[in-house]
Amino acid sequence: MEATAGYKDYLGIPRRLIPWYPTIDDELCTSCDVCVKACKHGTYAFSGSAERVIVADPYCCEVYCESCRFQCPLGAISFPDRRAIKVVIKELRQQYPPTE
Repeated sequence: MEATAGYKDYLGIPRRLIPWYPTIDDELCTSCDVCVKACKHGTYAFSGSAERVIVADPYCCEVYCESCRFQCPLGAISFPDRRAIKVVIKELRQQYPPTE
């Protein structure tokens, strides 16, 4: 099922309602491009004007995926707390119950 914005729904919940996406610590990031290559969802891009890797499309990030974080050699990528996201999803499931 596709969301109206073109993002995949997650368990029937519009992806834009789930705050799961990476944050880059600019103090640690050297723009080595490893995360851009590791992410198969197009979340990252290299910003030529800023000469930095940026989170270009946060909602393309697969919910609960953290492969880029494990690939980052400097630990510059972080994600929200999984327990907090589970609470958000549980609350959203009330608004968007499973369909069978």
